[in-house]
Amino acid sequence: MKNPLKKLARLSQEFEHWTHEDLLPLWWKQSRLDNGAFYEAIGFDGKAVPAPEARVRVQARQIYCMALAWKMGWRKKSLPKKLEASIDRFLDTCLGPEGVPGMMIDIEKGELTDPQPNLYVSAYALLALAQSRKVLGGRVIDPKLDKLKNDIESLLAMPDGNGYRETVPANSIRLQNPHMHYYESLLCLYKITKLPGVREQSEALLSFAHSTFFDQRNGVVQERVNPTLEMSAREYEPGHSMEWVWLLGWRSRLFKVPLDPFAVRLYVHYCSADIPEGETPMGLAVDHSPVDPSRRLWSQTESLKAHLTIAERGPAELRLPALNRAIECGRVIQENWILEEPRGGWCDRFDADGEPLAQNIPASMFYHILVMVQELRRSTKKIRKSSLS
Repeated sequence: MKNPLKKLARLSQEFEHWTHEDLLPLWWKQSRLDNGAFYEAIGFDGKAVPAPEARVRVQARQIYCMALAWKMGWRKKSLPKKLEASIDRFLDTCLGPEGVPGMMIDIEKGELTDPQPNLYVSAYALLALAQSRKVLGGRVIDPKLDKLKNDIESLLAMPDGNGYRETVPANSIRLQNPHMHYYESLLCLYKITKLPGVREQSEALLSFAHSTFFDQRNGVVQERVNPTLEMSAREYEPGHSMEWVWLLGWRSRLFKVPLDPFAVRLYVHYCSADIPEGETPMGLAVDHSPVDPSRRLWSQTESLKAHLTIAERGPAELRLPALNRAIECGRVIQENWILEEPRGGWCDRFDADGEPLAQNIPASMFYHILVMVQELRRSTKKIRKSSLS
């Protein structure tokens, strides 16, 4: 099978089959408690790890995954009812007094153990409700969505327009990752609602990211900047650079605008590091020297999504190489990261020598994998031979 488009289609079909036959059945059965909350992890025996304390971000991500699974054709009759119950449980137990999600919760008692407001967690809560609107409809979701968004904006938006407070009280160091995921939630919200104000808000946040975190000279995304919004670090996370490539590609499709040139800058710098597919490290210096050579699965899923973005919307000379890299990345994920047992599981982390470090199968990775599979399916339908000529 020499045609790369046929290889991509085959890869997409294989991942979709695995998702419906193994991934979703495992997590549908083991992840969710009867009260609507979610466990943090599944063990390598295929059973839930019954720890009572969990991250609120995981609760939001699992709700999002339930809603996305419905979009992907996982039409369990009980899913809408259980999704609504999980949303109600989340809103009843995971929000602090300001109406914004906290950090940690006792999922059995339904009590926040760390109520500190957090932009990263809030981004996933907004993302979860936005995606759930496709399943439950606006009449059910919109009042909850509007209140959550208004409370987030009231508490966390910086008065000078310089992004958002990552926590309350505010950090003196500004963090890229929470802003990236809030940007993602705004793109999803606009896709679901088509509200012009949401598009304007997302563009304003992107402008802030451009001026604050996007390092044009080095071609990387800075993880943190000092209080005067100046970049200084010489280290970066390649997985986040690739995640931004995908987000900028989503913006291009969603708003029908050209691909932001910084996406290409990020991608070219990443490729210049000659990182083997499926082995994206956690941390590098801007000159590609190692900082944290351990590897996590999410960096690989984001790399695959970035390759697909460039294959679909990048410069002509990069499209075919990007497509081939996407295929290779997917194959390595299948061979090295997906577990044979339990079916539907994965290894979350390896050290620099390829030795597994994960103690269990974390639920936090479910979101990354499901979005990757959805993007494979979408891109396979969109990428045409003419775009690669």
